[in-house]
Amino acid sequence: MAFGIDYSFGGGLSAAEMKSHGVTFVARYLDYLPNGKVINKAEFDNIIHGGMAVVLVWEGTGKDCIRGHAGGVADAHEAERQANALGAPGTIIYFAPCDYDAPPGDQAMIDAYVQGAASVLGHGRTGMYGGYWPLSRALNAGVCAYAWQTYAWSGTNLDRRAHIFQYQNAAHIGPAEVDFDHSLKPDFGQWPRPKAPAPAPPKPAPAPAPAPHPTPSGAYRHVLHGTLEEMAHNRGTTVEHLWTTTVRNVTQNDLAEIGKLPLDGLPVYTTNP
Repeated sequence: MAFGIDYSFGGGLSAAEMKSHGVTFVARYLDYLPNGKVINKAEFDNIIHGGMAVVLVWEGTGKDCIRGHAGGVADAHEAERQANALGAPGTIIYFAPCDYDAPPGDQAMIDAYVQGAASVLGHGRTGMYGGYWPLSRALNAGVCAYAWQTYAWSGTNLDRRAHIFQYQNAAHIGPAEVDFDHSLKPDFGQWPRPKAPAPAPPKPAPAPAPAPHPTPSGAYRHVLHGTLEEMAHNRGTTVEHLWTTTVRNVTQNDLAEIGKLPLDGLPVYTTNP
């Protein structure tokens, strides 16, 4: 679980000060420019060079969902352009379509907005920020791959599918007012992107089974797995041939083993009733 912060305006907060407070990732805003809350290239580089990760979140009015699918498309195009300019091409981008206590009646336009964003970025790169209920409904609908839940409007609920949880607002680090977050998954949409684990080395091929040696009569001893019919088919012969060859060549040791095997269903002939 990684500790992170998010804020709209840094207020002079340095990377060194963040690090000294245990911050490992910083979530920062994208929005239409010019806009003082939007992360710029210098801030992005300072955070990365300071050994922390960056999470990008797009938020305009806090009610971006009212613009529906077309709004999600437009916002995602601009978010993609800004992420590329920062030096984070192909990164995950969260969207905050409803930064309010959204009722169920608003869910259709929330989902449509996020689907619009996903149509630009791809589903696997699209995240959503919100309270428990709209976020859970969006996850149930499958409109986003990443989820950032705020404690606001969530009661005591936490959706275990969430990747980040925002658990306190209006905290302070140095001169800046920030929100506190922690990750819930190793990959929570951060940049730099986490490296995929190295593939496991291929298992060596099993050694071939040794070829059976012929008995004095010239027959070969095998241990049956499956049925005689299957073995006869695999060896291109008949059940009758296998059976008669076995009877002719069975040894006392073989009989001792056969006598202990469960052979339910095998016909056995006797000389008395």
